[in-house]
Amino acid sequence: DDRQLLREVVDYYWHTLEREPGPRDYLRRRGLDHPELVSTFKLGYANRSLAYRLPPKSKTRDDDVRGRLMKVGILREATGHEHLCGSLTIPVFDENGDVVELYGRKILDNLRAGTPKHLYIERKGRPDRGVWNLMSLVGEEEVILCEALLDALTFWQAGYTNVTSCYGSDVLPQGHIDAFVRLGVKRVLIAFDRDAAGDSGAEMVKAKLAGVGIGCFRVKFPHGMDANEFALKVRPS
Repeated sequence: DDRQLLREVVDYYWHTLEREPGPRDYLRRRGLDHPELVSTFKLGYANRSLAYRLPPKSKTRDDDVRGRLMKVGILREATGHEHLCGSLTIPVFDENGDVVELYGRKILDNLRAGTPKHLYIERKGRPDRGVWNLMSLVGEEEVILCEALLDALTFWQAGYTNVTSCYGSDVLPQGHIDAFVRLGVKRVLIAFDRDAAGDSGAEMVKAKLAGVGIGCFRVKFPHGMDANEFALKVRPS
């Protein structure tokens, strides 16, 4: 079914990253070189090879694998190309271990003007992208909330495993609020970028969480910096 299909795609991208030097070098440059980081979060790399591993397109079967990959957002309907091609991939799992979202971060510098660096598969019928690192938040009264997944990975590598991300500074998904309430979270440390968008987003998050009785505090980086940039700056050489 679609759940198994997405798990197999995530596994394929994971093994692709292990074979490709480019994404590993990118992670090292970002300071994300913890030996367990890739395996714990099933980080992967989409290098356009997935389509070449598939059987020829079927003209008669409704459940053709290429059509199903288009349905779940892995292949683009217009071209059949991999949606996250050239991206480091970070899956988001639910409490059952099913993939509810797949984020892609372009890692190449030679992108055409206007090419977005941040992509999601945004599964049809599943508008909520899920809560990344959900199971590590169980039993935690305090949670660190980042606006980007690479920043959240930076906290995890530094030993702060009670961390998640809300996929941007401009919205706090209702699924996150519901999860925090369900898990009994009392405090959220907002670790957004220290810029105008991050400041505005932090105020929005604070207001929404105050409405459900959760206290908020701001993690303040130097002006213009995010968690990953700050960690690289203070990292021992």
